[in-house]
Amino acid sequence: MALFDKFAKNYDDGHAKAVKMSGFEPSYFHEYKLREVADCLRSKWLLDKRLKLLNYGCGTGNSEKYIKKYLPNASVYSIDVSEESIKVAREKNKDLSDVRFEPFDGISIPFDIDFDVIFIANVFHHIKRENHVKILNGLHNKLASGGLLFLFELNPINPLTMIIAINNDYRFDKDSKLLNPIYARKILERSGFTENEIRYTIFFPQFLSFLIPCEKYLKKFPLGAHYYYCALKI
Repeated sequence: MALFDKFAKNYDDGHAKAVKMSGFEPSYFHEYKLREVADCLRSKWLLDKRLKLLNYGCGTGNSEKYIKKYLPNASVYSIDVSEESIKVAREKNKDLSDVRFEPFDGISIPFDIDFDVIFIANVFHHIKRENHVKILNGLHNKLASGGLLFLFELNPINPLTMIIAINNDYRFDKDSKLLNPIYARKILERSGFTENEIRYTIFFPQFLSFLIPCEKYLKKFPLGAHYYYCALKI
């Protein structure tokens, strides 16, 4: 927590450095995730409903404007263990409506709400593995019946992802341990999620952006730089 507090004000600069090899700005990665979430909700006839969404590990609030762009009817509850990051997020998103930011201890969700959607973007590789199932159990309990959890992570099977991870000296990621997709499925299953659909994303760097429309046909091919699970609570 202290590390994230210390670097909250220049987190965005560090993120830009980490993804520089891809040729994309960090905003590209923030936005594509919410497009994926919106597409999934649309396929399940949920996109136009009034949803309560929890952003678990919101950091400095880079996703919220895209949440409201692609899920305009959602009430957004964003939490992070870093109080300084929450302060930055509040200021950055002060013009957004129906969005709340709160610090928390990493375990206890500070809202007495059953959520329809839980969004987790590249958070679990920062968390010690012995805590993964405990945290996911708690999140499973906070989902309404029929609710969906979206778990986005970097894919260690992808060679470029591993090159970036090995050569990345940014302090947030120094001690991170990437989650193999098979491991991610196991911890979801152990936490009570029984319908877990995986999709692989980000196959092409910016200089091959003309191929990006093809990515929708590659979602089951396990070499995407990122992957995510859409997990259902029955």
